[in-house]
Amino acid sequence: MRNTLLIIDDSELDRAIFNEIFKKDYRVLRAATAYEGIDLVRKNILSIAVVVLDICLQRGPSGFSVLERIHKLEGGASIPVVLLTAEAEPQWVLRSVELGAVDFLVKPLAPVATQERIKTIIEEMWSGEEEPDADSPPGKVSLALAELLSQRWQKKFLAFCQNHDITFSSYVQRLRIITSALADAYCELFPESGLTPYDAKLISMASGFAEIGQLGLPDEIIWAGPNQAEPGRTQFFQHTKLGSDFFKDGPKEWEPLLTYCSEVALYHHKDYDGSGYPTAPAREEIPLSAQLVHTAMMCSDLADRYEKEHNIFKMVYRALSLRSGSILSPNMLKAVEASQKPLEKIFRTMRLQRRTENVEEELRVKDALTARPSPKATPAKGGKSSLDNIFRRQHTKNQERG
Repeated sequence: MRNTLLIIDDSELDRAIFNEIFKKDYRVLRAATAYEGIDLVRKNILSIAVVVLDICLQRGPSGFSVLERIHKLEGGASIPVVLLTAEAEPQWVLRSVELGAVDFLVKPLAPVATQERIKTIIEEMWSGEEEPDADSPPGKVSLALAELLSQRWQKKFLAFCQNHDITFSSYVQRLRIITSALADAYCELFPESGLTPYDAKLISMASGFAEIGQLGLPDEIIWAGPNQAEPGRTQFFQHTKLGSDFFKDGPKEWEPLLTYCSEVALYHHKDYDGSGYPTAPAREEIPLSAQLVHTAMMCSDLADRYEKEHNIFKMVYRALSLRSGSILSPNMLKAVEASQKPLEKIFRTMRLQRRTENVEEELRVKDALTARPSPKATPAKGGKSSLDNIFRRQHTKNQERG
């Protein structure tokens, strides 16, 4: 049961404020140093719902270092971390997003607003786990073990991807949140589907491994994407079978997590009307797990497209509604509509990330011009290349449809 809030802050006053705000609803743990905080996370890894972490700790490692250490703990990568600071410097916001922080609070805090934001994060991350139906059925993997397994695999997967796209880690986290929101909504809207809160949690864990099969392809095939000419196009879509095979023949005590990972890897390019890859199966046989992740990917890609719009969710929903019955099912569209609140929040986070990336890019250009005033100067190292965000862009094959 996720009933614990951990505040890591060297300010005794701030720790007391958080305790006062949340003590009626949560078990509040308080740490004055980085080392004490990491130790508390390690000892309470299965009960902590959120960590609130001050960036500027006076003693020991910085908040950013603590964030990295928490995510390296087994099971720690699933814990949402909210960073706390007195000054919201753009480079700090960028750094926090890159490291996987879910939100950014600026001191002095407004108690009511802070309480609402933290509660929303906890509810969105752990709502399914608190339901009685989310308990693992007899003979199936427990949610606690599934979380530890998926985080362990994900850490290794992302280690292979880091030289392709430094933002892929944040994309995987975003995809999991979107998938979780859609799956929870689908459970509630369509109980006749047989999807339970337990299954919804496992499918959200599996979503992060949709593209794992790309590790088995040559770089030039990956970079060219799904719309390249043959024979590269067919070779590109072989990653779906490679990814699916990766999760087969595992221990039975890890089921059905392995099955969901295999389904998602194999069918995440499969449209509701039966088009897409692989060519089989027919519409009626596409696993619901893959449909949920496929829809989550479209939501993420469309949100990127409409990032400058005032109401991103409205534009995403409108675009998806034009694809209802072909790319996604009418029921899946209803699940998107029912997930408006959590989707709006993640879309705002995506917009913040893009803005901070733009600020960082402007700083890089400025530094390059200052260091190399000559018109013939070469671009500064560290600037974005044409291959930036390559994994995230692989999911755009359906965006021009409809």
